[in-house]
Amino acid sequence: MGRFHFHPLSLFFTITFLIYLHLKFKSPLSFLSLIVILIYLSTYFLTESQNQTKLNEGEYQATGTVNSTPVIDGNYVKGIIKTEIGEKLTYSYLIKSLEVKNSLQKIKTGDVCVFKGELEGPKSPTMPNAFDYKQYLHDHHIHWEFKIADIHSCHAGEFNVMTLLQKYREKGLTLIEEKFPSSSEGIVQALLFGERRLLDEKVEVAYQKLGIVHLLAISGLHVGLLVGGAYFLFIYLGITHENSKKILIILLPVYMILTGGSPSVIRASFMVVLYFIIGLVHKKFTATDVISFTCLVLLLINPYYLFQVGFQLSYIVSLGLLLSSKVISLFSNAFVRLFIVSAVAQLCAMPLILYHFFEVSLISLPLNMIFVPFYSICILPLSILATVLVSFSSTLGMPLVSLLHIILDYSHRLVLNAANISFTTLTTGKPSLFFIILYCMTSIVLFLRFEKNPTLKSLYKPFCGLLLLFFIHLHLSYINPQGRVMVINVGQGDSIFIQLPFNKGNFLIDTGGKMTFPSEDWELRRNVYSIAEDTTIPYLKSIGVTKLHGIFLSHGDLDHIGEALRIINKLNVDELVIPKGFIRGELENEIVKIATEKKMNIRVVEAGDQLLYKGFMFRILSPSTLTDSKNDDSMVLVAEIGGLKWLFTGDAEMKSEEKMMLAYPNLKVDVLKIGHHGSRGSTSDQLLDQLRPSIAIISAGYQNRYQHPHDEVMEKLRRRQISIFRTDLQGGILYEYKGNAGTFFTHPPYDEVK
Repeated sequence: MGRFHFHPLSLFFTITFLIYLHLKFKSPLSFLSLIVILIYLSTYFLTESQNQTKLNEGEYQATGTVNSTPVIDGNYVKGIIKTEIGEKLTYSYLIKSLEVKNSLQKIKTGDVCVFKGELEGPKSPTMPNAFDYKQYLHDHHIHWEFKIADIHSCHAGEFNVMTLLQKYREKGLTLIEEKFPSSSEGIVQALLFGERRLLDEKVEVAYQKLGIVHLLAISGLHVGLLVGGAYFLFIYLGITHENSKKILIILLPVYMILTGGSPSVIRASFMVVLYFIIGLVHKKFTATDVISFTCLVLLLINPYYLFQVGFQLSYIVSLGLLLSSKVISLFSNAFVRLFIVSAVAQLCAMPLILYHFFEVSLISLPLNMIFVPFYSICILPLSILATVLVSFSSTLGMPLVSLLHIILDYSHRLVLNAANISFTTLTTGKPSLFFIILYCMTSIVLFLRFEKNPTLKSLYKPFCGLLLLFFIHLHLSYINPQGRVMVINVGQGDSIFIQLPFNKGNFLIDTGGKMTFPSEDWELRRNVYSIAEDTTIPYLKSIGVTKLHGIFLSHGDLDHIGEALRIINKLNVDELVIPKGFIRGELENEIVKIATEKKMNIRVVEAGDQLLYKGFMFRILSPSTLTDSKNDDSMVLVAEIGGLKWLFTGDAEMKSEEKMMLAYPNLKVDVLKIGHHGSRGSTSDQLLDQLRPSIAIISAGYQNRYQHPHDEVMEKLRRRQISIFRTDLQGGILYEYKGNAGTFFTHPPYDEVK
């Protein structure tokens, strides 16, 4: 049985729901609320007990039905299939030629193919606070990743209504992809079909950073506008109100399938259907009754919805707006009403946003006031009209497509420029359960005060309390006596983050990096994995770090400095520390050039130098005399952290080790970062005998092609009974300390090690 992940946001959701029940039934904890919780828990555990796999790891061949539109990105395709036994698998396939890619593009949802490859268990996150892909798949009843080696014998599957609707969805997506410019197609697909794979990554990140990313998803607002427009059209065509409602009751489930069935679409569509049914049977229920009923029904259908951020945001914000509707209606001024609606939505969403995304935008409120009407009145209707017209006639539709492209181009520029203003976003880090509860309580007090006396004066005290809470949360690092050393899992490379207590210093030693190989045009991918943007920076934001006091680059190998430019461009960095002789190629030169342009202090160091940061010192042990080897000329650092002496060796090999031993014959350390990922050319017996470390840390990629760490190195460490931590087997390695005492933690990326 999977783990029960009733995390703080579920608690937040439950508290809010119970408060509604308390207001409605006038009892501290109504009998109904207890029944609801018991029914949900029973449904959850029943679903968990049945959410099991019947397959085994290893080679596997299946005749599977394509369950979702295959996503082809360059030379890579992924998707979901359903096997003959009804089990869903997520699959991925590396395309070998342009001919194969063209044939794969013909595969559609509902097609049946023979898939051959290997089943692998999904990997748990390798870093704290990272997205848990394994749990995500589990919540979608998927237990295996299918690494495809061959796909063949594809043919159309059995006809059914679901497959037909999904094929229409694919045709709509293809039409938009063919007729709209590349900078617009992603937005239009997102607004009309809930498909975001073609969204420009920079634009999507900017919208998310500014707190307006909900505009790029089909939300209750979009559903409301479409239903309202369709209802008005039916009445205009002479259809009665009753028949209009019946038509929409039939069409809305179809719409849910066409748009991919996201939680916000399901909620909004289900609410409208229920509202229309209530109207047809002439029963009276409040909007809060309707939203509560839809929530409970959806949770009984799929208990895992509760743990999806889209579901949480959709219901919390909607419920907050409904409970505030009477107060909002007291204000006749449209601008004031829009401000209050946006503010209520922001306050309801804030704990969720901080928990999941670790930061909040200071200009989210004014931008929502601008962009919500802009998208509602202009972008969405224009997208619908342009798509409908271009599907019938390119001559009629293309002028609207061009107009939409021009408007979106200017709006994207505005969003990207706003996102690049550094002071508009505050990064708090992931709040604890204690802060989640405080945010909930403070927000509820603010809402209750506003309902009792809807004036700005009544909000003064609770709003100041909320600001004080946020200020304390934002500056927790300045009163935190704990420090940390985090060996970041960057695969085959090095990157180590050091955070001093009381926010006295944040340092990064190397950045990791990936080797890239020349590709043909058809192999190029739109979305390329970045260690900095997908691993390092999200981790730093999760602990509230957006500034580095120093970034140390040991030498110029790509697996150590490949992400340096992204780090420098995305974070505020005070100082760049490099060894003498660092610049030996274009990348090293570019890093120094950008650092100079950003007016960073650049310090070139060699053996014997000392770097002092508010009482904390790094000593430089290497390089001394330069050689022809980048590895042997690596910058080697020693520092005392948390009661332990640490030696950070970069890729220093045995020649460099010999020089250090001669120069520092009395050097002893507690923690040794093994040189060159545990290669055979590093970590000599003489070095280990002189340093006498008790702990060794090896940063290497899982099943890397260099077979690091080497067996000889491992044997040397075991023979001396040195404790070994490895990123390839144990994920990120964290040392948390307070004063001179600390503890090592690992973040296991794999349940089993082969």
